[in-house]
Amino acid sequence: MYGKLRSLVPESSVTEDTVMMLDFFENETFAQFVQRLGLQKNDLGDCFINGKLAKNDYVLLDGDRLGVFPFNMVLLCGGQHLKGHGYTKEDVDVDYY
Repeated sequence: MYGKLRSLVPESSVTEDTVMMLDFFENETFAQFVQRLGLQKNDLGDCFINGKLAKNDYVLLDGDRLGVFPFNMVLLCGGQHLKGHGYTKEDVDVDYY
């Protein structure tokens, strides 16, 4: 958890990694995970699953590592190289490599 989302983790500190360990729910998508945290899409900036840009319909796997950033923390230059040139707020299907 990053930025102001650190507050979701009891006793978190800005000087240490803020890690939230949660139970794995089979067939849960990233969007459903966000809802489970009590957040909405507008609460989030750019998030990552195992180092790749998170997509709402991605089905989480047991052991996935998520980087969850608040709305005010986004990729530099809008992350257009990851999201597709010309798109910065849309969920675009992009070949990352």
